[in-house]
Amino acid sequence: MLGIFKKKRVRGDIALLGLEHWWFETFTEEDRQWMADTYAPMGATARPLIEGRPYTPRPHPFVYLSNAAVWFNKEGYRHCAYAFIDKAYESPVDDVNVLDLHFAYMNHCQVFYRWRDEDEAALSRAIAACERSIEINERAAQEWKQQYGDPVPAHHCFKQLAIIEEKRGDFDRAIDLCEAAISSGWNGDWQKRVERLNKKKHRPR
Repeated sequence: MLGIFKKKRVRGDIALLGLEHWWFETFTEEDRQWMADTYAPMGATARPLIEGRPYTPRPHPFVYLSNAAVWFNKEGYRHCAYAFIDKAYESPVDDVNVLDLHFAYMNHCQVFYRWRDEDEAALSRAIAACERSIEINERAAQEWKQQYGDPVPAHHCFKQLAIIEEKRGDFDRAIDLCEAAISSGWNGDWQKRVERLNKKKHRPR
């Protein structure tokens, strides 16, 4: 009889992060099993979310949850990806490395932008992620150069937000974004985009 009152427990990364209660309260059994089977980063043990040896040292919750969310961004399970991102934002980011923040915000953008036609809130959330990434872009570029040297890679959020603004018809904003990416040294076809946007901006309507 006492067995029915036992607290539900898992191991793996969820346990390491102290998220057992959230894990069981937020997701259905189907969700949990699907995510445990789906999340399989390179070099990890089998079903690392809930089984076996977790990551060591303990990862930062914001970074871990943000990166894991991308694995669950699939038809029928976007609520799982959303829940991981929402949970990530409960953790302060003051002590997160700027490059980890850069990639986390990129992941948020990718998750939400995919569902822009199905979820009326998704586009605004994608834009917010882009804006957060752009706010730290100069520090991220400098950190990349210090760690890895040149060239600095492409910047997904600059590109994505420039595309969004172009579709809205705000060519000035799109141009400003491309020029800011150039100024910070992010790799990409920014100058070609600026030239094309200027042509569209001055095209007779």
